[in-house]
Amino acid sequence: MGAFIVSVFRNGETTKIAAEAGESLLQLLVKNGVYISAACGGAGKCGKCKVRFMEHPTPITADDEVCLSKEELEDGWRLSCLSYPEADCLVEVASDDESDFAIVSDYQDQKKHVDDITEDAYDIAIDIGTTTIAINLIGKTSKEVCRTHTTINRQRAYGADVISRIQASVDGKGPELRESIQNDLLDGITEVVKEEGISPSLVDRIAIAGNTTMGHLLMGYSCESLGVFPFTPVNIGTIHVTFAELFAGAAKEETGFEQAKIVLLPGISTFVGADISAGMLSCNMDQTEGPCLLLDLGTNGEMAIGKAGNYMVTSTAAGPAFEGGNISCGMGAVKGAISGVTIENGKVTLETIGDRPPVGLCGTGVLETVYELLQDELIDETGVLDDEYFDDGFELAKTPEGEPISFTQQDIREIQLAKSAVRAGLETLLLRYGVTYDDIEKVFLAGGFGYRIDLEKTIGIGLIPEELRDKIEAVGNSSLGGAGKFLMEADAQERINKMMEECAEVALSTDKDFIQFYTDYMFFE
Repeated sequence: MGAFIVSVFRNGETTKIAAEAGESLLQLLVKNGVYISAACGGAGKCGKCKVRFMEHPTPITADDEVCLSKEELEDGWRLSCLSYPEADCLVEVASDDESDFAIVSDYQDQKKHVDDITEDAYDIAIDIGTTTIAINLIGKTSKEVCRTHTTINRQRAYGADVISRIQASVDGKGPELRESIQNDLLDGITEVVKEEGISPSLVDRIAIAGNTTMGHLLMGYSCESLGVFPFTPVNIGTIHVTFAELFAGAAKEETGFEQAKIVLLPGISTFVGADISAGMLSCNMDQTEGPCLLLDLGTNGEMAIGKAGNYMVTSTAAGPAFEGGNISCGMGAVKGAISGVTIENGKVTLETIGDRPPVGLCGTGVLETVYELLQDELIDETGVLDDEYFDDGFELAKTPEGEPISFTQQDIREIQLAKSAVRAGLETLLLRYGVTYDDIEKVFLAGGFGYRIDLEKTIGIGLIPEELRDKIEAVGNSSLGGAGKFLMEADAQERINKMMEECAEVALSTDKDFIQFYTDYMFFE
């Protein structure tokens, strides 16, 4: 069958894409720069990549029927990952492209640019998260943040979590994933320099922190060994590269950044990457007398414990529930996402990001919904939803289009699994390090989710123990903070290297105590 045209309507504009039969609509969109989220990596399970065929809809699949309502199907909605057009068609892509994602770029002890200082040169700190990217332009003289750029990590089109990205890379999409992150970084670097009104030639150094998978995808390394036992990374040491090497193929012409020196911060293992080592540096864990905890609750539950000279780290597969993934009406932290929930005698009061009409549930909204359902005794301690709501879920609100935003029994199970994994990982780490809650000096709660959560409700569902309540400090984007500190402090390289040498990893998958803790904490306290 010959070539045809897919016309894509979004935000009032139409883009025409040349296509040939055999490729999914999702693949066509991503390949042609039309971003669309696909939390499950295109497996037809999450329903996030839905589009509406305005002309010539593709056949309805069994997964379409599971993820979409009868009315949506009749109106032409399909999952783009399962749609294989064979002739000219017109599709509408929802305007919500996550470009307004609420991304945390603040961190502990951040110095904002307030002084009228003439800078002779600049450095750039970057945090590459699985979900988001944050970039700071820092003056070399003032050591202050002059400009900040944040964006969604558009690799989300290949899946919400690192396992999906690893699988996509192994399946031959490594070059596409690398190009995606290269373009995101290049756009962000260019933007902060443009906003500051300086020449690209003034950028001296760029420091990048991120989890191990993100580093591998950026460097173009094979991810095959990341996903199979014994989970061996290609390189997690400090990596020094030139701008031309890192952005080979992405920069179509000279950018002016060619003189910049780039360093990727060192990681610890496949599942505890440079974002955690950067966080440890940002929180000065090598300068504390008593043991401190660093908890980063994103798509992976990564954590570190330690004090000067002795550290342990681990990572637990929390899944994307804390970021709205794998939740029936879940979504990222975009405007209109339900972020706060109160339920009293069945009556629901909501808060949404940007005070917009509700369109779905982000991670904090998911956590608060569980807590409130527990408090209102609509969920029992085993996680079973009240009979009245068991089949169709508990309705929180309706979208502006009148579609129900409901929290289902399966959603409760997702948060139970995530909560249990994190809490069991924390308990195992404390046990292996040989300390109790009383011994912990401070708990650094890192990441966007940790920055926004209601501590009372977080403790209330058993995610974090009550005994640590008064020791918790939300530190924001500690990975970005660590990348900045690496650039600004002369001894940072030596400090981070020393911490890595003194760091041991606890493997939870083979730990009997973790398995027991995991079972115990599946219940709600």
